Amino acid sequence: MIHSPLQARYPELFTRADTDAPLAVTTRRGFLERYCDSETLFCTMHFPSPSVGHLKRWGDGFRCEYLT
Repeated sequence: MIHSPLQARYPELFTRADTDAPLAVTTRRGFLERYCDSETLFCTMHFPSPSVGHLKRWGDGFRCEYLT
């Protein structure tokens, strides 16, 4: 769903892995909106370590506030 930290900051970015780019963008933004600023832990498999944290709003996008 999210392949790079850039896609959290800019959910409208897509990659070749997003075979249906418009659906991927809608799904990504919906997920980020739903879980940002909550206590839900987000595990970022494709992001650099540390890779677990909380989603926070950042302008029109989002960022992961990592647990250390």
